[in-house]
Amino acid sequence: MNSDLATLQSQHDRLALLYQVSQTIHSTLDPEAALQLIVNEAVKAMRASSGSVALINPNTNLLEIQASVGLPPKSKELKLRVGEGITGIVARTGKSLRVGNTGNDTRYVSLLPDVRSELAVPLEVHGEVRGVLNVDSLRVDAFTAADQELLQELARLAADVILNT
Repeated sequence: MNSDLATLQSQHDRLALLYQVSQTIHSTLDPEAALQLIVNEAVKAMRASSGSVALINPNTNLLEIQASVGLPPKSKELKLRVGEGITGIVARTGKSLRVGNTGNDTRYVSLLPDVRSELAVPLEVHGEVRGVLNVDSLRVDAFTAADQELLQELARLAADVILNT
């Protein structure tokens, strides 16, 4: 019975977070502030050490970080090709990736040397991938299937921001 209650509490907390983020996003006219809010909440909800939203620049077809938490300032200079790194693969395939140990994954591109897990989900607008929302952790196997579902929901909210701008 206690596990049922814990499951319900967890679901309630996630729905409350999504509602709060949705209300805040729709009350701001600044897309950068909205994307930053989404990254902030994603990092907090996933107990992550860092996170970012990278959008595909339509002129260069490169992924560029638009909002981040816990990344070094130089990270804004990093530009990934679609298909490069975990983030680039998610942008190319349109499928989420949960990497439990980045040290064992040759696809991983490191911005922070101590990152051990990454969860990345696509940002889709009208069926087209426009970017990627991702979070990182210093712990191996830090993210669960439930975390992935929540991050995918946050990505849907971020996609709304992109669509409206």
